[in-house]
Amino acid sequence: MVKRLFMVLSGWILGGTLVFSQNHPVTIVQKEAYFPMKEVRLLDSPFQTLQQKGKEYLLWLNPDSLLHFYRIEAGLSSKAEPYAGWESQDVWGAGPLRGGFLGFYLSSVSMMYQSTGDKELLRRLKYVLKELELCQEAGKDGFLLGVKDGRKLFREVASGKIKANNPTVNGAWAPVYLINKMLLGLAAAYTQCDLKEALPMLIRLADWFGYQVLDKLTDEQIQQLLVCEHGSINESYVEAYELTGQERFLGWALRLNDRAMWVPLSEGKDILFGWHANTQIPKFAGFHKCYMFTGDQRFLTAAINFWDIVTQNHTWVIGGNSTGEHFFSKKEFIERMLHISGPETCNSVNMLRLTESLFSQQPDATKAAYYERALFNHILSAYDPVKGMCCYFTSMRPGHYRIYASRDSSFWCCGHTGLESPAKLGKFIYSHKVVNAHEEKELRVNLFIPSVLSWKEGGVELIQRNRIPESEQVDFALNLKKKQKLVLRVRKPDWTDKATFIINGKEEQPLLGNDGYWVIDRVWERKNVITLRLPMHIYTENLIGTNRYVALLYGPYVLAGRMGTENLPVTFWGKMNNTAMNKIDMAKVPAFRESEGQIPAHVEAVLEGNTLKFGINLKGFEDIVLEPFYKVHFERYAVYWPVVY
Repeated sequence: MVKRLFMVLSGWILGGTLVFSQNHPVTIVQKEAYFPMKEVRLLDSPFQTLQQKGKEYLLWLNPDSLLHFYRIEAGLSSKAEPYAGWESQDVWGAGPLRGGFLGFYLSSVSMMYQSTGDKELLRRLKYVLKELELCQEAGKDGFLLGVKDGRKLFREVASGKIKANNPTVNGAWAPVYLINKMLLGLAAAYTQCDLKEALPMLIRLADWFGYQVLDKLTDEQIQQLLVCEHGSINESYVEAYELTGQERFLGWALRLNDRAMWVPLSEGKDILFGWHANTQIPKFAGFHKCYMFTGDQRFLTAAINFWDIVTQNHTWVIGGNSTGEHFFSKKEFIERMLHISGPETCNSVNMLRLTESLFSQQPDATKAAYYERALFNHILSAYDPVKGMCCYFTSMRPGHYRIYASRDSSFWCCGHTGLESPAKLGKFIYSHKVVNAHEEKELRVNLFIPSVLSWKEGGVELIQRNRIPESEQVDFALNLKKKQKLVLRVRKPDWTDKATFIINGKEEQPLLGNDGYWVIDRVWERKNVITLRLPMHIYTENLIGTNRYVALLYGPYVLAGRMGTENLPVTFWGKMNNTAMNKIDMAKVPAFRESEGQIPAHVEAVLEGNTLKFGINLKGFEDIVLEPFYKVHFERYAVYWPVVY
């Protein structure tokens, strides 16, 4: 059982030092744990295809180009020219996000090595760590960034000269965000791949920022600094505390909590309208991490309230949120839908990270259903099928299209987080209850993705195969080292009405638990076969706040209508431009002229070979073919349809 003892923080932070007003320990118990990614392997599916594309891109990248600015700032000669785009070119007058990609590269390569076992990934990871170690040693003070004149910048900050907006601090683009990403990358190399050389580098960088900057600032000055996007810097410092047990890191973490967010959200207030969305989302993973190591209920409440508010009030049918990078009020969904930008991929990546964190504390089908919606429909659809590059915005405007990153000259923030998603596709498929030695083992199936779980500690192998949405059947082979008692929990999807279980040849109907999971509690044979049938149907979901637009879904997938190639760009891979610009007239988008409840009856499934498609038997829709959104690329599409009646 994972238990951690620490002091109750009912006190305060004074001069960067933790001050305790009570001296009794509390225990925070993590209820659910994820399997090491090396114990989950994907089988043939769109997810395995995406993972392979992601690995190919990681192996295509030149580490020396990503290291360029780190060597320059360390006073070392460069071994390769930097990449273009956000890596080295001026953006919005804030300059480049110099070296911003490398932290994500570290975490992505670490996770991809775990997920695939490709030893070339590990070799490259070791090489980059060695180079970073040389850079840090050359600087002698722990600094490890590619920010131009970074030491000078932070000396100004430490002196109290802070001019912060979003996205700059004293004219530099998101410098604290870059510290956060490097810390996360080093932590991943250490925890995922057991590369011990990463931890001292992490400690030196965290100490440099803590001693040289944070300790020289008042709490109010730190809050001023936090106006600029800073990722989950609070989470990184809690993780440094978790890895080392050294209390100074927890003290710094608590000073890095943005009061403008956690205080009102701890009170249940939806104050998100107008805020830059992806600046806020990662903070809440940090707030939850602070709860885990302080027991301060306010941080947990803030994280839960934020998750509830975003998923209920600010989320599109594909699971993404925002338009033009900003949250907006529920009454604006029609207006925002007509914009050409749409939800940003970064947002969903970070919402899934927050969901993982909250689920580990309180697992339930509601969180898993959101995870499925965003993963299957936003993340999976965000990558082009040719090069596997990630898009920035996914427009919700009917009849629009997507632009994807180029391999060598974009390096947008969504390309940063876009590195990580293919590497961790297996993370949330399964989880297990954190138990004492005398407690029963519990295994959860959270997602229906073809895969093999090899739970070494539990003596369990679970093989899952399915062809959703082409088939409603999910097959499991449960193989055990010995006959044993095991509780198997299988999520009841919200997109099926009545499921059928056939366990070792016998039809059964397991009980449905309060957490939304079917519970199969028994002594299992060494070899077991479970067949699960999940009937699927067409259903609709209104655009938030209106019945004038509707989306169509089948099983876990949002359906998109193919709408042709009129006035599309010469290339779909952007460089500095991250937005699809060429609109078509909304009058060209067919409209439904019946009530929402009548629409599914007019949608007809057509199986062409092994591919499931849908047609709409209504006037105006004769040429529209519907498919799961992730399959529609390099052409115009409609996710939301007008309803006129």
